Amino acid sequence: MAHKRKISQQEWERILPAMETFAEITTKMAYLVLVKEEKQSDVATQLARSKQNVGNAVKRVWDLYTEMENIEGSKLCFVSVWIPEKDAIEVKKLAAKYPINKGTL
Repeated sequence: MAHKRKISQQEWERILPAMETFAEITTKMAYLVLVKEEKQSDVATQLARSKQNVGNAVKRVWDLYTEMENIEGSKLCFVSVWIPEKDAIEVKKLAAKYPINKGTL
């Protein structure tokens, strides 16, 4: 039996900044399946989408979530704060190590 994909509300809120470029419908479909644990077929019917479309949305978000969970054994966390420029340079160097930040620095 396949492992059921599930993301807690707290984890969802933690990865939400990484989904800012996703279409709203993509995040909505994935949220209903991964957080609210609704069946993909029910979500497809409810939102007038194909089951394949819902499955693709869930996979896209799940892949992002697992990427953020499995980097060097620790969870990545989005941070947006003002700090001195010299510290920001160091933070950007550190962030550049992670593929999820590609094209954002």
